[in-house]
Amino acid sequence: MTELQTIHARLEQAAYKATDNFCYSCYKVVHGAHCPDCFTDDFMRHLAGVGVEYGTEWVIEHLITQNCHPVDGAELFTEMLDECYPEVAVGSCTFNPSDVMKNCDPVAFRIGVGEYLSSLKDDCQLYELNGDYYQITDIEEMLDEIESDSL
Repeated sequence: MTELQTIHARLEQAAYKATDNFCYSCYKVVHGAHCPDCFTDDFMRHLAGVGVEYGTEWVIEHLITQNCHPVDGAELFTEMLDECYPEVAVGSCTFNPSDVMKNCDPVAFRIGVGEYLSSLKDDCQLYELNGDYYQITDIEEMLDEIESDSL
C-alpha cells in the first residue's frame, strides 16, 4: 500500500468515526448494524451540524477543509526557486531568481507553480482536494488527533 493509499484509508476511518449511521427511509440516526424499524443496513453518513449524504468523500473533504489550511503554491515555488538557484546580478543590482521569473515570464512562473505542486503531490508531500493542495503533515496531525480521541 502506497503512502497516499494509507493516508486515504486513515481519512476514511476518520470519516466513519466522525459520522453516524443514518437510515434515510426512517430518517433517523441509527446505532448498530441495522435499522431497528426497517432492518436496512444501507446507511447514509450523518455528520452533526453539517448534513447527511451517502459515502465518505464529502466527510473527508469537510474534515480537511475545516482542520487544515491549503498551501500557497506561488509561495512554495518562490521558496524553492530562491533556494535552488543563485541570485541574478545585473550591473550592481542583484535579484532573487523567483522575482526575475515572475517579472520576466509570468506565464512560465504560473506553469512552474502548477508543475511544482504536482511534483510535491507525486512525492506524497501534498494532498490535492478540489484543486487545493494541503500539506500531508497537517493531515497526519489531524488524523493523529482524531485517532487519539478514541483511546
